Amino acid sequence: MAVTNLLGTGQALDSSLNTIISAFKELEDEQKVMRSCATELRLAPHEGVSKRINNYNRLVGYDVADAADISQTQALADTTTTYTPGEVAVQTWLPGSTMRRTADPDLLRRTGRILRNGYDLKEDQDGGLQLPNFTPVIGAAARVLGPGEYLAAMTRLSYGSSRANPEPPPKPWYIVDHPIKLSTVAGRIIPLTDVPTGTNVYLPGSASRGVTTGPGFGGALSDEIIRQGWRNALGALFGGIVKPTANVIPDASDDVSGAAFSQEALIHVTEVAARVDPDDSDKSYRGAVELNVWGSYAWGLYRSANYGVEILGDAVEPTS
Repeated sequence: MAVTNLLGTGQALDSSLNTIISAFKELEDEQKVMRSCATELRLAPHEGVSKRINNYNRLVGYDVADAADISQTQALADTTTTYTPGEVAVQTWLPGSTMRRTADPDLLRRTGRILRNGYDLKEDQDGGLQLPNFTPVIGAAARVLGPGEYLAAMTRLSYGSSRANPEPPPKPWYIVDHPIKLSTVAGRIIPLTDVPTGTNVYLPGSASRGVTTGPGFGGALSDEIIRQGWRNALGALFGGIVKPTANVIPDASDDVSGAAFSQEALIHVTEVAARVDPDDSDKSYRGAVELNVWGSYAWGLYRSANYGVEILGDAVEPTS
C-alpha cells in the first residue's frame, strides 16, 4: 500500500506548514454624521477655556394713540450660552518584538487608523447624546413612529415651537435618527402591511412582516423606497435633510431619541483637532511605540427650546 504523505494539521507532515494570513481586515464603524449637521466653532489659543454665544432679547411693538407721546421704552438684555471643550484620548502600545514578528507589515499604520476611528466614533456618539436635550418632544417611549410624528416635529420646528412669539430657525434643517425608526417610517409611507386590506399597520420585528403592500401603495416616493431602499429614497422628509445614524444608541428599553433641528441649534466647538502622537522615546522598551490619538472638543445646543425638536420612539430590532 502506498504511503500518502499529506501536508497539513493532523497529517504526516504537520510541522512543515507555515501559517499564511491571506488578508488583514479592520472593523467598520457607522458613518459619522453629527459634525456635518452642526455649526462649527473654533476655540483658538489664548481665548480661554470656553466659547460663548450671546443672543439679545426681542423687543415688541405697541399700539399708540394718534399724536400721543411714546412711553413704552423697553430694555435690551442678552443671554450667554457657554461651551467648554474637554480632552478626549485613545491609546494603545505596540512592543518592538510584536512589530518585528507580525505577519502584517502595515501594523503600525493600521493601528493608527484604528485609534483615529475610535476617536471619531466617540465624537459622533457624543454629538448624538445632545439630541434628547431639545426641550419639545414628539413621540413617546415604546411608541412605533410613523410619518405623522416626523411631520409634527418639522411643523413645530418651522415656527420655533412658540405660537405666542414665533421664532423660525434658520435653515438648513436636519432630521437625524436611528435607521430602525426611519425604516419603519419608510414602511408606513409605502405602506407595508401583512393583510391586503391594510388592517394592520407596519411594525418592526415580527408583528407585521409586510408580505403584501396595502391599498395606499403608490406614488413616486413609494416606488423609490422599494427600488433604491429607504436610505437612498428618504433624502429629505417634510423639509428636513434626513441623516440616518446608528450612533444614536437605544436605551435598555429599546427607545431612542432622534431630532429635527436647525444647523444653528447643534454646536461643535474644536479646541484641538484630533492628532496622532506616537512616542518611541523610552529606549528601555526596545523599539516599542506608544500611540496616542487625542483632541479637545465640546458639543452643545443653542436655543434648544426653539431650534430643535426631540423625536422619541421605539427601536426594537427587526427579527423577521
